[in-house]
Amino acid sequence: MGSVLTGFSLRPATESDRTYLSRLFFLTDVFGDESQPVGDGYLEDLECYVGGRTPGQGGFIALSPEVIPAGGVWLRHGPGRPAFEFVAADVPELVIAVEHRYGGNGLGSSLIDAALSLARSRGHAGVSLAVDFGNDRARALYVRSSVGSRPGFGCEVLLHRFPAA
Repeated sequence: MGSVLTGFSLRPATESDRTYLSRLFFLTDVFGDESQPVGDGYLEDLECYVGGRTPGQGGFIALSPEVIPAGGVWLRHGPGRPAFEFVAADVPELVIAVEHRYGGNGLGSSLIDAALSLARSRGHAGVSLAVDFGNDRARALYVRSSVGSRPGFGCEVLLHRFPAA
């Protein structure tokens, strides 16, 4: 699953994590700044990315050494994906957020590594990730794991393709 920071652990996301995934989705919408209002269309997006998530899509929750949720990542695929972020049926979208107090220490990279390993093990051709224009800190992290990009609707869609086996 890639390296996890000392003392931190990753565990598979379960149905009981849906409320926490909603919080993480909120953090993605406000670029981690909890004082900001959510964007237009937030409730529809929340339904798509969290409400429409099935346990079989896969994901991970990061836990601090004190067993406090520190962030998470999950794969979004199947029906109901936004057309402006859709790459291909065999390329799920990666959704990720890290709690502010744990940012800047490599946890995001560990979560991405875990999601890439999961997607590869399930036979996906790669993963995509949409990053809103202006979310420069997140974009810098994502670019390190991506090999290409294209403009989307109000975002940039980054793509990581796995080499053919």
